[in-house]
Amino acid sequence: MENKTRYLVTSALPYANGPLHIGHAAGAYLPADVYVRYLKMRGEEVVFICGTDEHGTPISVAAEQEGVSPREIVDRYHKIQEDAFNTLQISFDNFSGTARKVHFELSQQFFTSALKNGFIHEETVKRPYSVGAKRFLPDRYVRGTCPHCKSPDQRGDQCEKCGKQLEPHELLDSYSILDKQKPEMRDTKHWFFELSKFTTPLKKWITEECNHWPENAKHFALGWINEGLTDRAITRDMSWGIPVPLSHAEGKVIYVWFEAPIGYVSSTKEWAEKQGKPDLWKHYWKKKEGASTRIVHFIGKDNIAFHTIIWPATLLAEGTYNLPWLIASNEYLNLEGQKMSTSRNWVVWLHDILAEFDVDAVRYGLIAINPETSDCDFNFTEFKEHVNKELIGTLGNFIHRTLTFIEKKGGTIPKHATLDEDDKIILTLMEKAPDEIGQLIFDRKLKAAQQKLLAVAAAGNVYFQKKEPWKGKESNALYICANLTASLSVLMEPFLPESGAKVRSMLKMKDGVRWEDAKKPLITGGHKIGKIEALYTQIEDEDVEEFKKKYLSGKKTGETKVTATEPKKEETKAAITYEEFAKVEMKVGVVKTVKDNPNADKLYALTVDVGEGADRTLVAGLKGHYTKEQLIGRKIVVVANLAPAKLRGLESKGMLLAADDGQKVVLVSPAEDISVGAKIR
Repeated sequence: MENKTRYLVTSALPYANGPLHIGHAAGAYLPADVYVRYLKMRGEEVVFICGTDEHGTPISVAAEQEGVSPREIVDRYHKIQEDAFNTLQISFDNFSGTARKVHFELSQQFFTSALKNGFIHEETVKRPYSVGAKRFLPDRYVRGTCPHCKSPDQRGDQCEKCGKQLEPHELLDSYSILDKQKPEMRDTKHWFFELSKFTTPLKKWITEECNHWPENAKHFALGWINEGLTDRAITRDMSWGIPVPLSHAEGKVIYVWFEAPIGYVSSTKEWAEKQGKPDLWKHYWKKKEGASTRIVHFIGKDNIAFHTIIWPATLLAEGTYNLPWLIASNEYLNLEGQKMSTSRNWVVWLHDILAEFDVDAVRYGLIAINPETSDCDFNFTEFKEHVNKELIGTLGNFIHRTLTFIEKKGGTIPKHATLDEDDKIILTLMEKAPDEIGQLIFDRKLKAAQQKLLAVAAAGNVYFQKKEPWKGKESNALYICANLTASLSVLMEPFLPESGAKVRSMLKMKDGVRWEDAKKPLITGGHKIGKIEALYTQIEDEDVEEFKKKYLSGKKTGETKVTATEPKKEETKAAITYEEFAKVEMKVGVVKTVKDNPNADKLYALTVDVGEGADRTLVAGLKGHYTKEQLIGRKIVVVANLAPAKLRGLESKGMLLAADDGQKVVLVSPAEDISVGAKIR
């Protein structure tokens, strides 16, 4: 292959334990897609790689809670995510997964090479052990107080409050999520990645070669280095994962934070094999063959630590790979003024919004608020305004009025006469726009790039209005507007690929347009256009309200849908009298059996004895907070005289009491043992 600059672009591997939400799309996938489409239209050699991250404790925990295999969880969400990406028109060249053979082999090779090169050592350490479950407890099986910021009830892998990476044994006041008991600390053997050895080379690399990185990535990385890098265990006592390739490491797997980024390489390798050129991946990753490759990682803010420190150190430890050229890290996308939270169900799932609105409307709306340098907010009212006033009112309006007017005049582009100053201004604008928009895309300033695209269309509207072609006195107007429309169809492609293709089809343009083509007239006089159709659908107020009602009300909308409910703000309820309160009958009950609700992901159906001679069925949203084993035999408080209600197809005869602080749910139980049926007074 010739020695020219080529690009290997990746988006962060989405974790295969749930669907994607609009924050994921805005942060790591849509920006990468715009960037890749532009580079390919410019004639660059680019491969766009991704795949699902399929190991780790969240998947293992979810599988145990549902009573299914981790493989089933992974396969389910891999398909949901891939379908959403396809609908959003994300143009991956390969979408793989880290539970595949090619990834197992490559990850084990990375481990073996790093061990051979002296960057991994073996050590016996104390780790949390559940006596009841008779097993060691890796990170997310343990919760407790963060040792750094002292925030309570944090996971054993990362503090959600201060963002520090954690190990489960570091937590204070820790407890097992399996039985809520404090785990014992027992000896176990693990392998440690000597991250501390990379302090100097990483700092030198970041300060000397990464000045084009976003500020958040560079500052975070240098801040962590200055705090002091420490060696980290890269093995876990688990069955779901990639086995450690050593004869004396039975029952140990390579931990996900070490092997997941290797998925970029294994996905590229899989892509090369699909091309019938199994060694082609080396031209992108290996130092020798891929010396002229630029590796670009698009990620969200939460992935900066892994991509700026741990992943480069892993590549250095292996010894034969290129380091990333660019870490394109975005900030967070909030929802209606509040942080998105899947645990609190305050989220807009990507497949839901794509089911209700045009794909290019979603792409346009998310790019318009792309969180490039600071956290941004997705607001439905503003989404409607961006689509209606900008996408439809400016861009769509110019294209539609141009094409429909030409259609009314017989569908043929008129030949132009001598150009006047107004005509030349538009042609000059066409000539400059590709370079200006292209540079903004390359610099990842997507909001500004999309606004520049809009400005070109706005100039077309002004020109069209000034020339008044409906009066038949400007012979050049339709020729100029038709060619500006053709140029826009090219410039739209990275942002709005479906719309761009539709416009070119209506214009009967040839396939295979390149970015540079937008600089000059593409349509000659006498050219016949095709059938005209509307590009977009106006978003009405009732469309927004219907979406909120359907997807933000807690009502499930289909087997693969995940619903969201708005987090409730603290409010003081109106005072009630004692007589009103006395109408509520609360009794002590004991849980006898627990089954899954077949119609809901988060509900259990509990059989409860409240001392009435016949058991009751209570439907409760306790999945993810309690296992079935933790509930059976537990005494709880039941509102006994609540009218029966159907919840997701099952009748619930009463309601149990629980405390909910927005982060976790804790059952209300008698402080001391008391007989079943005892009344709460």
